[in-house]
Amino acid sequence: MRRSTKLCFLLFAMMALALPQHLAAQKDLQISKVFDIYGKKKGVTMVELSGEMLGDYNLSLFKSIVINDDPAAGDFIRKCLAKDQEGAKKVKQVISSGSLSMIILQLPRKGRLNRLILYNATSSGYKITLVYLESSDEVDDVLNLLLKKK
Repeated sequence: MRRSTKLCFLLFAMMALALPQHLAAQKDLQISKVFDIYGKKKGVTMVELSGEMLGDYNLSLFKSIVINDDPAAGDFIRKCLAKDQEGAKKVKQVISSGSLSMIILQLPRKGRLNRLILYNATSSGYKITLVYLESSDEVDDVLNLLLKKK
């Protein structure tokens, strides 16, 4: 019995060490709370992609959430963004009618990964989109990929 306990512990330790580093990369950010709190609520769409799914785009993690008609969530997201802006570079920001309607933040690198936060809210605040992504590509290349018009 004791030998099987040691084996289970060893297997668990090996799995923990093998987990991708990106799973914890976003956890140091306030916006991670948005995904945790609102990700499974009714009327919310959350998408998380990693690994092979993103290989063609040179992204290692893509996480987005779309929240409809929830002013409290909008206030919470803006508070989280305000904290995550500390130490980040504002790539673009749009204020409409005195309220944040769009921002792109370049966060400090995490190892070899560039990290970005993209936030967009309709002028009425009815629809809010928040995106977090990581890539080993340069930020300009990632933004060109995301923002290019078809």
